[in-house]
Amino acid sequence: MEKYRWDRVNFSHLFYFYVTAMEGSIKGTAERLHVSQPTVSDQIRLLEDFFQCELFERRNRALFLTEEGRLALEYAQRLFDISREMTRRVRHKERLPKASLDIGLTPYMSQYFLYETILPIFEMKDVQVNIIEQERHILLAELEEENIDLVFMINNDGLNSNTFSQELGANRTYALAHNKFKKFKNGFPHSLSEVPYFGHSQSSFLKYDIDLFFGQNGIVPRLVGEGDDLDLFELVTAQGVAFTIVSEVGKNRICRNKSVMVLGELEALKTSVWGVAKNDPNAPGFKALSQIIRGKNEKKY
Repeated sequence: MEKYRWDRVNFSHLFYFYVTAMEGSIKGTAERLHVSQPTVSDQIRLLEDFFQCELFERRNRALFLTEEGRLALEYAQRLFDISREMTRRVRHKERLPKASLDIGLTPYMSQYFLYETILPIFEMKDVQVNIIEQERHILLAELEEENIDLVFMINNDGLNSNTFSQELGANRTYALAHNKFKKFKNGFPHSLSEVPYFGHSQSSFLKYDIDLFFGQNGIVPRLVGEGDDLDLFELVTAQGVAFTIVSEVGKNRICRNKSVMVLGELEALKTSVWGVAKNDPNAPGFKALSQIIRGKNEKKY
């Protein structure tokens, strides 16, 4: 079997080239690296032999990069940057600064979350926001390991002492209907028993809470169907087929249709929105949460 061959760049040769390109002269490189000028020249010549092209033009005793030399320098810069990063991480055990802000949402929260909440974060410079949906215990473990920066959840129970939490608002739930059902606003929520209802399927996080609310209040609406898709809820509501129950996110969207109204809020289903981050003023999540709080306060006034 033919032996696998890989034409490898000699990184020693490449380093001499890199320093020479940065210094602008053989003499400057020799002085910088404490070697002789012929040593520098030999290293560069060997690299040029490998690439089979000239990397420098020599004009009036000065060095100028050729087109191939500029390309080689671009790659050399990347390679040595990665080399320094590798040394910091492997030898010195440093954690690199994150280029993104990773935000966790529990599955329950994702049904409700008002993404306007995080708009102030985009005012922070050089922040790429990533949204991750996962179970609460997994998100808290990831926060502890600093794999994510900020978590939104419905309570701050059972948090570690090294976390910072702040209540940011509330998740609200509303019953919506076509304007033709306006008379059923009176007597809400018990009047819902007299209106056709399009409900949530078994896979929805809202279904259990809604069914529990109905049972506790003796409400038995006439169920005409179930689903999960918000577009379907909007169609059913706007066409007057049935009333629907949606989060504030859904309410804000569906009520843009002027034929739709809010029958009432299911206040018993209201939960808090908590932001949770590491309790470190220099941590990205702490800074982001502070930015959200600041933006929320500015909006009030």
